[in-house]
Amino acid sequence: MEPPNEAALESQQGVGVTAEAHLEPLMPLIEFYAREMGELPGRLMIATSFLNDVQLMPRWAAQPPELRAAIEQAQALVISVLIRLLHAQEGCDCNRAIAADVQRLLERQAGEEQA
Repeated sequence: MEPPNEAALESQQGVGVTAEAHLEPLMPLIEFYAREMGELPGRLMIATSFLNDVQLMPRWAAQPPELRAAIEQAQALVISVLIRLLHAQEGCDCNRAIAADVQRLLERQAGEEQA
């Protein structure tokens, strides 16, 4: 295992420690996506998936419009950052597969909004 870099050490202080502690149950999933996509894109892909799952929950349509808008905007923001990271990683073989996964998520979300 590689020694942590300075940025990783800084993220482990204060709020970073608390956030990482909340993610402990997800570490196998985080590690898988980090291997497949890189650490930041992998974490963003998981977040996108969780935000999509919230929209699939029973009674989602009955939630207040402000809550639905906040979740949808959060998902759009996460996806926009993910796309920017993918564009910054030119030459990565994983970009096509990741982009396809993101596109499927977007198409599924658009289909559900029309239904």
